[in-house]
Amino acid sequence: MLVGINLGCNSPQPMESTAGVPASEGTVQATQGKNGNTNLSIRVKHLAPPFKVQPDAAVCVVWIQQVDQPKPNIGALTLNSNLEGSLDTETPFRRFAITVTPEPGGMQNHPTHEPVFTASVDRKD
Repeated sequence: MLVGINLGCNSPQPMESTAGVPASEGTVQATQGKNGNTNLSIRVKHLAPPFKVQPDAAVCVVWIQQVDQPKPNIGALTLNSNLEGSLDTETPFRRFAITVTPEPGGMQNHPTHEPVFTASVDRKD
């Protein structure tokens, strides 16, 4: 299930965590950046280490997808010892879905496991 996020303000909005990581919390903040790009700030906490979600996973990868388009890998969340993670990046898109999946490596070309977080972003400004 994707959670719709209407991002017209600068405050972070919640992401939906899946049944496999019920204690985890995540937010996404999408703001207008240079040249009309969307700056993304993704934050998670209480996220189990990837290998505890999927035995072959070493990292959590963030994917974005526009309707009927490929799902590019936009980076990996950096998790610390307190099970908190973050990713700051940008995209030229204003409307897209975000998926976070546990993966064997950060350079995956497509998701191989079910998501731990999902969100739908529609940046309004």
